[in-house]
Amino acid sequence: MDLATLRTRAPLFLAVFIDIFSFGLMYPLIVALFESPWLTSAYGPATRDTLLSLAFSLFPIGMFFGSSLLGDLSDALGRRRTLMICMGGLAASYALMAVALSVGHLWLFFLGRLSSGLMAGTAPIAQASVVDAVPPDQRSAAMAQVVLVNTIGMVAGPAIGGLLGHFELRLPLIVALLLCVVTLVSLNAAHFARDESRRALVLDGRQPFRLLARIGDRPAILMPAASFFLFQLGFLIYYTFILIEMQRSYGFTTAGLGLFSMVMGIGCAVSSAIGFPLVRARLGSDKATALVGLALCGVCLIASALPLPAWAQVALGFLSTASNILAFITLLAAISSAVDESERGWALGIANAGVALSVLIAGLLSSLLVVLPADAFLAAGGIIVLLALLPGLRLAGAPAAAAGPELR
Repeated sequence: MDLATLRTRAPLFLAVFIDIFSFGLMYPLIVALFESPWLTSAYGPATRDTLLSLAFSLFPIGMFFGSSLLGDLSDALGRRRTLMICMGGLAASYALMAVALSVGHLWLFFLGRLSSGLMAGTAPIAQASVVDAVPPDQRSAAMAQVVLVNTIGMVAGPAIGGLLGHFELRLPLIVALLLCVVTLVSLNAAHFARDESRRALVLDGRQPFRLLARIGDRPAILMPAASFFLFQLGFLIYYTFILIEMQRSYGFTTAGLGLFSMVMGIGCAVSSAIGFPLVRARLGSDKATALVGLALCGVCLIASALPLPAWAQVALGFLSTASNILAFITLLAAISSAVDESERGWALGIANAGVALSVLIAGLLSSLLVVLPADAFLAAGGIIVLLALLPGLRLAGAPAAAAGPELR
């Protein structure tokens, strides 16, 4: 990517960064919050596990409705305007959660989690913006650019959330709020994407379900979407329960959880910048790259359920995210290639809705920790990722793509 293109897309990449940064920032904070003296003195273990499940689940409930609607909104109103709506909403959400911790009202924190989920729609919009500008044979490489920014946010978010949260749980929320405001200002002055209407927009309360039902009329998207959903479900079950396992079984502090998540993010970053281009060039197709990524990731997740020392779990965390990226990039490229430009925001919004549903299921499962050990969920996550190979085998052959994330 040349310097002029980078400058044009900088606000877009900043929006992508803050979305995943703020998402990763919350996981170590939430796990630590429900082991804090404030809550342990007020609730018993079973009640805390239920509340923990609710804290994890409210975000994806909002995300399920928000991602579908925002993806469609971006096709109608333009990418930049919709991203600005997302940033403004995220800023208000993190302000609300910071206030909730200050006054000690858990219901306000839950409301902030729900509203932040509603506004968590920048990833599919940004992906659609980048893919709009490139020919079909460069879509996986273009997607790699956005994913690389995602991985930087994935490294920084948990690390900052864990380290700052170790001293004061409100500090990560204040940092997220300030970054949202900076991003909003930069988007207001940006010209990275067209803002004209691509098609008319009609919204009602049933719109998210109508957007999902549209899949039935577009069979080309079914297999990549099914594979992506199973893959994300399995991995997010792992991500949720490995943090709980590292705290309860290995004694990791809030800072330790943040650093562990940062190692996982580094695995994503290394794979996005180096691993994906090399593997994609060696295997010669998106489909083969996706299948290898799914197989390796599933095996790593199953291995994490074994009685291993802490260093081995950290190593598996790195390897699981590094292999994750191989499937993540190529399956998203397959989803975006299954529709024309006028529906690309919708298609990637559907993928994001699948992520939201996966986060919701993983969060709800945490309420079962009183009857099942975390190891059982780690193994289940790996098995589900391997099941994603079944629809993955039926992916259409992708055209030859650029080997790396460089766009010309």
